[in-house]
Amino acid sequence: MKRIATILTLLAACSLCSASLSAQSAESIVEKHIKARGGKKALQAIRSVRITGSVTSNPAGQPGEFLWQTRAPGSFYLETRIGDAHRVEACNGKSAWVEDTAGGLRTLTGREQSRARAAALYRNDRFLNYRKDKTKVQLLGHDTLAGRPVFVVEMTTQTGVQRKLFFDAESYLLLKDEAERDGRREEVFFGDYRAVGGVKEPYRISLRHGTETLDLAVHDVVHNSEVTTTMFDFPSRSARPLPDLGALLLSLVKNQKRIDEIREDYTYTSKETESEIDGRGNIKQKSAEEYEVFYVHGWRIKKLVRKNGMQLSESEQRKEQERVEKRIKEVEKLAKERDARVAKREAAAKKRGEAGADEDDDNFGISDFLRVCQLVHPRRERFSGREVIVFEFEPRPGYKARSRAESMAQKLVGVMWIDEDAQEVVRAEARTTEPIRIGGGLLASLGKGAEFVFEQERINNEIWLPRYAEVNMSARVLLVKGLKVHRTEQFSDYKKFRIETRQVIKLPDASKPPDM
Repeated sequence: MKRIATILTLLAACSLCSASLSAQSAESIVEKHIKARGGKKALQAIRSVRITGSVTSNPAGQPGEFLWQTRAPGSFYLETRIGDAHRVEACNGKSAWVEDTAGGLRTLTGREQSRARAAALYRNDRFLNYRKDKTKVQLLGHDTLAGRPVFVVEMTTQTGVQRKLFFDAESYLLLKDEAERDGRREEVFFGDYRAVGGVKEPYRISLRHGTETLDLAVHDVVHNSEVTTTMFDFPSRSARPLPDLGALLLSLVKNQKRIDEIREDYTYTSKETESEIDGRGNIKQKSAEEYEVFYVHGWRIKKLVRKNGMQLSESEQRKEQERVEKRIKEVEKLAKERDARVAKREAAAKKRGEAGADEDDDNFGISDFLRVCQLVHPRRERFSGREVIVFEFEPRPGYKARSRAESMAQKLVGVMWIDEDAQEVVRAEARTTEPIRIGGGLLASLGKGAEFVFEQERINNEIWLPRYAEVNMSARVLLVKGLKVHRTEQFSDYKKFRIETRQVIKLPDASKPPDM
């Protein structure tokens, strides 16, 4: 009877434990984690954390040292030195960079840039503002880690960057987080929590990436120490002088006419994919379309050829052909109007004895951009086998916007890559620091943290043409429920052709070999 009573007691305990586990939500687990670390007030008081100690690389077993530094809201620096090997990964809130023995010093790009910035924000936030940042959390289930029961929670940022979190089911302390880096899974394990100024900090950290594991033994944790902000910035080491960035950007405008002329000899394929992130953070593909792309008088023309992997029907092809021809006529008209405006401005400038304006007064141009934004942290790097100039841009402090366009520009930060010799932008990244509202928010609203990426590829050693574009954003249109959209464009199959006359413009025939 005693044995039966014991079994029943154990079953009841297991049942209660199971009920407790199943009753949890992702939000409540995060809240209990905040309380377990020391409480919201104590965590909010932390503006920077400096962690130092020893590191061991496995399986090699070599010893070394590390420095882990964070600074709110989005700066992060991790440096490890093991023998002759040295690696730094850092983010200053605008851009992220890496330096290691194998690859040298470089700015991260694409999803790695997004991942690094998201990781820097995550390391600083301590789960205090994830709701405000529109990050979704959902409970994936229960598991065991090193023999301990854990809750598995997935976080998805509004730009689609995901991270798995493993919380101890008893203490609610974080035992592991997991994300993707360089196309491989990166796992960070935490243990041996100790109180530092009323906040529990891990004194044992392990980083696993691919086949390599770094075991960090923490010796010291300091909150709110003085931090040199430049440590998060890309190191400036180039011996070759940098040009005046404002003059460089203006030279790009002057070079645009030549670029447009060369670009109109090319056609290529664009594959566009759009996905949505639902309220639970799940990513679902919505559409996939393929276009033939070419240029007319500087405007890009797109002709749809496939949708969701299927060739268009004959009737759809006819409608698309009609749409494209109509667009070409519109572009012809716009080009004539543009040329007339330019001629009028140049005539007026000549009458005043000036060289003439390089930008269209009706558009937000480079000079407007330079007035609103400041260019910081310029450097020389290698990109696609060529030397480029890279710099970050941010709102100019104290500047008061004169127009809606300037107000929108003030809410952007980003990075730009420029081929100085070719005088072309080869890559650009930007994101919103505040919501951008159109029509006071009644027409549309673009959420904070929306990201835009555009990258080009050097073709025939004469011109840079689009290679990749990406948009990650949350938006609301006409007060309709907000959408979180992830959209990519991949460009390929570049072909060169020539059109001797534009009196009758015909679409390039992709079935014929290009005229080289």
